[in-house]
Amino acid sequence: MLDFLAANPLIALAVILAVGLAIGRISLFGVSLGAAAVLFVALAVSTLNPDIQIPAFVFRLGLAMFVYVIGISAGPAFFREFRSRGWKLTLFMIALLVSLTALAWVLIRAFGLGAGAGAGMFAGSLTSTPGMAAVVALMDPAQAGEPVIGYSLAYPGAVLGSILVAAVGAKLLKVNHTEDARDEGLVTEPLVWKGVRIGDGISGTIGDLPRLSGQQIIATRIVEDPHEHRLADPTLPIQPGMELVINGTANAVDRAIAALGGECDTKIEDTELVYSRFTVSNPDIVGRTVAELDPVANGFMIARIRQGDTEIVPHRDTVLNYSDRVRVVAAPGRMGEVRRFLGDSEKALGDVNLLPFAIGLSLGLLLGAIPIPLPGDTTMYLGFGGGPIVAGLILGALNRTGPITWQLPFHANRTISTLGLALFLAGVGTSAGAGFRQALTDPQSFVYMGVGFAITVTSALVCAVVGMWLLKLKWDESMGVAAGATTNPAIISYLNDQTGTDLANRGYATVYPTAMIGKILACQVLFLLL
Repeated sequence: MLDFLAANPLIALAVILAVGLAIGRISLFGVSLGAAAVLFVALAVSTLNPDIQIPAFVFRLGLAMFVYVIGISAGPAFFREFRSRGWKLTLFMIALLVSLTALAWVLIRAFGLGAGAGAGMFAGSLTSTPGMAAVVALMDPAQAGEPVIGYSLAYPGAVLGSILVAAVGAKLLKVNHTEDARDEGLVTEPLVWKGVRIGDGISGTIGDLPRLSGQQIIATRIVEDPHEHRLADPTLPIQPGMELVINGTANAVDRAIAALGGECDTKIEDTELVYSRFTVSNPDIVGRTVAELDPVANGFMIARIRQGDTEIVPHRDTVLNYSDRVRVVAAPGRMGEVRRFLGDSEKALGDVNLLPFAIGLSLGLLLGAIPIPLPGDTTMYLGFGGGPIVAGLILGALNRTGPITWQLPFHANRTISTLGLALFLAGVGTSAGAGFRQALTDPQSFVYMGVGFAITVTSALVCAVVGMWLLKLKWDESMGVAAGATTNPAIISYLNDQTGTDLANRGYATVYPTAMIGKILACQVLFLLL
């Protein structure tokens, strides 16, 4: 069977993907490896038969696809957070990676580890597959398996070490996950609607209500009488006695009512306006803000937007993307027009336009091919890992350029991401071959494991200490930053399962792009220094 797979690399790739992804779905103590399990399956079969090889072109394409769509997804939040608090976390992440690189250089020298395997071990200690790929790209093809071996030896300890720090720390500090998330305003609450009667002394326009009340709300209807409602045009002036229907969380709505006047008994049934939900699929509106679309001019109001599993109250700068579920308020006779305006077509979402994806990926690969001069007459490249993620971040933040929409539908994004990562891991896993078998029989392998584990635990502890006491983050967000430093989906998945909130996700998403790019550079610099 192994000889058959060696003679048929395409079949070997399919089998490795199938077995690896099946194992990756197995959860032990709340942790599953996901697509990362493909790497270990590929290592196992190539150790048994080194002739089983996946062409390098396959795993390079896979990595480029994987990091590009990550950049597309993270771009808007990365630049938005950067302007407020993100720059502090970005500077911290840069300082952390510089310190860890120095620590790794000292440990590798002290224990007499090889340059290629040592740099791969460093990448594994931070679970950076692109970083490992960057080291592979710098090496002679005959030695390209060394970083993979070092990476594979350190990877399991990296996942375990980060999770141990998060679990033990939360227990010792008696962390209340829900209360911490509520303090940060991140506890997801269901949205409600209520009627408000504007009191005396309140002036402005309907669009000013969030500012006047100090709450994230939106007015969708003006109540003329119990059975006659009209759309709450944000440009219309408000006046004492005016009755409006507002949407928001229960707490936000109650506070807004107290600030604006008083609650009024309002019913939305049997009125001239109705509500419905539609899915955004029209490429002409994707990537545009609510203000640009001007819903009122098109005969409807957007009351709520469901993005992924989160429902939000829209504001003027909210961007609509593919797959968003939009709750609209309009006259019954206008719902057909609203449906056509938004798209509401699962078929359109399934027939993904891959032209923008191909253009963006090409730009990223070209960016990765630009040489970056370093001291000592050496040259570094962002490569097929770093170039695409930088391009993805920029294009993702832009959302669209003229007629080109850079964002992908949610499900297409996730599918391309998982497929790309799986192809990359299958390819680099088979490149290790018999070298991995030899490494496991060598006592020196335990040194690689121990050094990698030490680097991982140091990284998580530094994130905890600096995050909580210097940056004033909650424990869960500090651990999210630690998970972002590893960019490992298994770790953030564990944190999300254990906390039940989005607090860890906030830290993870803020530093993820910097960590992804920084580790690529750090792994290359470490290898060149060695």
